[in-house]
Amino acid sequence: MEEKRHSKLLSELDNMTMSHKQNIMQIAAFQTVGDVIYGINIAKIKEFAMIKDAQVTTGLSDNPYQMGIAVLRGESFPIVNLTKWLGNASSEQHSLDEYEIFIVSEFNQNLIAFPVKKILMIASKHAEELERPSTTNAKMTYITRIELNQERRRSRKRRKKLLHSTKQVSAKPILNDSGIGENEKICFVLDVEQMLEDIFPGVTQRKMHELEEFEDIEPIHSNKILAICEDSHVATSILHKTLDKTELEIHYFTNGMEFQRWAIKMPDASKRIGCVITDIEMPLMDGFQVVDFVKNEINSSIPIIVNTSMSNIGIVKKLEDMGVNLFIPKTEPLKIYKAVKSFMEGNNV
Repeated sequence: MEEKRHSKLLSELDNMTMSHKQNIMQIAAFQTVGDVIYGINIAKIKEFAMIKDAQVTTGLSDNPYQMGIAVLRGESFPIVNLTKWLGNASSEQHSLDEYEIFIVSEFNQNLIAFPVKKILMIASKHAEELERPSTTNAKMTYITRIELNQERRRSRKRRKKLLHSTKQVSAKPILNDSGIGENEKICFVLDVEQMLEDIFPGVTQRKMHELEEFEDIEPIHSNKILAICEDSHVATSILHKTLDKTELEIHYFTNGMEFQRWAIKMPDASKRIGCVITDIEMPLMDGFQVVDFVKNEINSSIPIIVNTSMSNIGIVKKLEDMGVNLFIPKTEPLKIYKAVKSFMEGNNV
């Protein structure tokens, strides 16, 4: 029964990651150890896999966060101890035998897997339903609310509607003292860029070294503005290191809404935009909405670079159709520099 449910989730995952007909984030909600619910954007998930179906070898790495190597259908990838990264003091006491499922994710063209105990549901959330956590925990990008028994409630509502089709019933959701509905749970959406930086710091260090060794790094000659929409602290830090020496006028925004408000309030400045770099996954206003705003409200000829850890084909196709010029992984600072230089100086990439 449990395997059947996970097969259904995998089917839903495939359908939703390929559609993107609306600017909605699909979040896979899951549990590791304990009752806390975590989430990850399904656009960053390649598949759910039963751990028993993979060949697992442990003890091959001195990385404290790596539990071993998994081989599945001819592909190998590191197994990340997500529970330990999240700070669970008892994580060392838990072995892979206690988990059932691998969430296999592809970040910047690299596969990793982390074991979880249970996939709870896939929740659809608009960007405005995602809230920044009030704490300074860099491991969470935002929090949201999910209804774990949502489908059951919908079925009951449909039955009730059939039985009472002539009546009109309106009811307010029951809230507890914390303001959370009785059927709602808090879901903490993980910052995967921070996770990769913490667990595999050598990837970023190697790429930054490539940038430093590049002999043609020089100021970029342009009086245009470079606008950057990025909510990840790690990605923003890399962009600063990559672009601060270019001497360009750069404006950083933590989400698309900040950028939109600035562009509307400063029309003369927005006319000087020479290039936009945007992430996809952001609260309040995501990358899809940023692209739509730039192309339809500012100037359709402004080049847009999507700087993302996602590799999903459905996302790439949709954004290409919307007019995005270039996709660059977040751990490729040299590619970012070359693309920005070419666009800002009026050349083609």
